[in-house]
Amino acid sequence: MKINLKFLITLFLISIHFCSSAQQQFVDPIQMGEISSALRETSGIAVTASNKIWSHNDSGNSNEIFCIDTNGVVLRSITISNAENVDWEDMTLDAAGNLYINDAGNNNNDRHDLKILKIPDPDLIDGNAIEAEIISFVLEDQTAFPPAQNNRNFDIEAIAYKFGYLYLFTKNRSTPQNGWCKMYRLPAIAGQFTASLQDSVFLGANNDDARVTAADIHPQTGELVLLTANRIISFTDAMGDRFLDGVKNYYTFTSEMGQIEAIQFVEGRKLYITEEGSSSNPGYIYRVDLGTINGLDDHSFKNYSQIFPNPTSGSFKLKTTLPGSHKAMIYNIDGQLVGELNINANETISSFTLKPGLYLIQINLPGKAFQEKLIIN
Repeated sequence: MKINLKFLITLFLISIHFCSSAQQQFVDPIQMGEISSALRETSGIAVTASNKIWSHNDSGNSNEIFCIDTNGVVLRSITISNAENVDWEDMTLDAAGNLYINDAGNNNNDRHDLKILKIPDPDLIDGNAIEAEIISFVLEDQTAFPPAQNNRNFDIEAIAYKFGYLYLFTKNRSTPQNGWCKMYRLPAIAGQFTASLQDSVFLGANNDDARVTAADIHPQTGELVLLTANRIISFTDAMGDRFLDGVKNYYTFTSEMGQIEAIQFVEGRKLYITEEGSSSNPGYIYRVDLGTINGLDDHSFKNYSQIFPNPTSGSFKLKTTLPGSHKAMIYNIDGQLVGELNINANETISSFTLKPGLYLIQINLPGKAFQEKLIIN
């Protein structure tokens, strides 16, 4: 067999990149509470308050979401009256508190009815039932249902919200395992869409390393975390939504948990993780702390810039201590760019007037993005 030397050199360089571009650390999962039997197959979480964790069961269970406390006790439940639990997986929240339920679990890679359910902040819902808005979608690169065994990478079990979009991550079910996780982007509004393939990342050539079961994006720092059976993969310092281009770090668990399928930031770089249980063994809530990355905790907008007044009835002023000249980008709640402001260090400028609503002000620097919410009454 003729060997292509150029191919071997390229493969070697790629393997060096994968091995050297990420640091491995270890984290100790701390067991918090035993999850109620009502959530024996919990597969997504959304933390709305210090002691309120919303979750749901996996495929084939009721079309309900449950609020539990950190001890795993059920506080209340809400039925999604216009939806069936085909294969509910992850959950995520947007800046306004809207909750997104991912019904795109796709073990066999053969579904034609992928969707995400959107409801208002569940803490503010009166009663025990609500209709969801439906975000229906197809994946732009899937043409076979199912595809060949070596290309079964269309199971969406992890979602996260940022910039008015939902970011979807695949749980790779290919045989043999090829190790790639794909990232798609989808507007966070009701309708029928094609989820656009944005990027992919190699996570490892075995199932425990490569199969992503949950994701979250830190609302302030933009750090992305992906959860697998044995570790958390973190991406920091990305520009815009090029999350997978960020600095990559692996956090391997020091102790074995059960089938973990949900993760969310709760404070700083602390996260909650939940595991599925069974009829004989309960699942548990865990807390992990990723510690401090030098410089990451300095990515607070308030450390460098000021918006005032905030909230405001219309116009506002912006000041920054960041050296040099910069652009401040203004996004609305749907992630659309609605304006730009040129700012210089220690100069106060007045903006144009905006319509009532929730906005995101972002200042970009190389490898960093500073963000702050602006409320217009």
